[in-house]
Amino acid sequence: MPWSEINEQKDNLYRLSLKGLTNLEKASWEASPHELLMCQMKGQSEESCHNFVKVLLSNGRKLFACGTSAFSPSCTWREMENINHITDTLRGVAKCPYSPYANITSLMTLSGQYFAGSPMDFSGTDFAIIRDLGPSSLRTKHYNALWLNEPQFVGSFETDAFVYFVFREEAVEYMNCGKKVYSRIARVCKNDTGGAIMLKDNWTSFVKARLNCSLPGEYPFYLDEVQGMTYLPDEGLLYATFTTPHNSIPGSAVCAFNLTSINEAFRGDFKYQRNAASAWERAPRSDYHGQCSGGSSNQMEDSAYNYQLMDSAVHPTTERPLYFNSMETLTHIAVDVLPTKVHRAVHVMYVATVEGLVKKISVLARTQTTCVLEIWKPLPPNLPDSTIYSMHFLKDTESVYLGTNSGVLRIPADHCARHQSKQACLNAMDPYCGWNELKLKCMPPPQHDPLASHWYQKATECPILNHPVDGGWSAWSGGPTVLKSQVTAACLCPTPVIVKPDPDEMGC
Repeated sequence: MPWSEINEQKDNLYRLSLKGLTNLEKASWEASPHELLMCQMKGQSEESCHNFVKVLLSNGRKLFACGTSAFSPSCTWREMENINHITDTLRGVAKCPYSPYANITSLMTLSGQYFAGSPMDFSGTDFAIIRDLGPSSLRTKHYNALWLNEPQFVGSFETDAFVYFVFREEAVEYMNCGKKVYSRIARVCKNDTGGAIMLKDNWTSFVKARLNCSLPGEYPFYLDEVQGMTYLPDEGLLYATFTTPHNSIPGSAVCAFNLTSINEAFRGDFKYQRNAASAWERAPRSDYHGQCSGGSSNQMEDSAYNYQLMDSAVHPTTERPLYFNSMETLTHIAVDVLPTKVHRAVHVMYVATVEGLVKKISVLARTQTTCVLEIWKPLPPNLPDSTIYSMHFLKDTESVYLGTNSGVLRIPADHCARHQSKQACLNAMDPYCGWNELKLKCMPPPQHDPLASHWYQKATECPILNHPVDGGWSAWSGGPTVLKSQVTAACLCPTPVIVKPDPDEMGC
């Protein structure tokens, strides 16, 4: 598993090869001495007063990068194949947060529009969803809890007409004692031109709805705090990880949401509070608000000013979460879709835990139940910080990429070679693996064709972990050894495998 150690995580940009993660280019990007001085004079620590890269996007031709630059955000346009060549420098305020510890999600459309969800001010209290670098700049209302209430942004994605943002925030509609955090998905139109009077320079299409990931029952058990997400555009599916609050019963889940259901919630009625002392109630749907008309009107502007929150929550594709565990905390998620011998498309989820593990989980196509195939312990044991900060799946290399505080790691999706027999290979139920009768090996499908006649695969149920195998004759008893459980998950039996970076450490 290729590992690229990065000793200087701040003040630098790196360009790495996709397969070997070799360092192709390094670009130094430090804050100026004046910015460093002013940062510390404003009460920030020396560690915080560096340039931490928070935005790294491409418009298909050039690289757009933004950094905190000692609490004085700055952005640059660079050549993709020569990141030391800066073609333009922009002020980063309203494009990048001041603090290196702030959550931000950003994306750039093919037309060159830049969208982001982030804190916008030095104090980190003015949260906004913005559009910049286009014909006009728009944002959510300043310091308005009905629009955004101390959100923590998790991710974003686009469709033809809309841009969606996933975040968690304090729920303004929660009327009981204390505070409550809900998971949200918000939507804005790409062609929103903003208002003319009340909403000048603000969205007229901004709407948001609650994401419901819960265990069903007479009293549903809600997992309210979204932690990570990934969107599959070809399938129109949003996958996300959810957890319970720190002071609650520990638990994490994965839920999937269909884009059709998300948009259906945005076509429903609104939730509205007449004044601070009133209960929240349902408000009739406006035909003007939330639509991508490309223009504004007084009626649209009035509706957009008063209504943001949808009355109906977005419900997942299955009644129960796809995956749930009461004793762990999930963070990031990545998903691959691949054909198998039996099914046209099987989804495989990769979820990271707060301890630095990665679980490889298949979703059975017919029942939508999930199976834990492998558990990876991918990070070198000597790392001072085992936190996984980012995780992505790249189809071109069939690999999972992990970003940590110390470097970047690439993990191939298949570990078929660890299954030494046909029975072990088939019992693993791994969508990536099958038995090749010509080579007598457990391996991925030949020429990426799972329908090849000499390649056998099951992958229709969860791994079989208790199949007996003949252990042979022992050296001391002269008789047959006790039958052992089939090691479908190397090194751990009957639980799934912990895969380590060094192949020499993978023997049982």
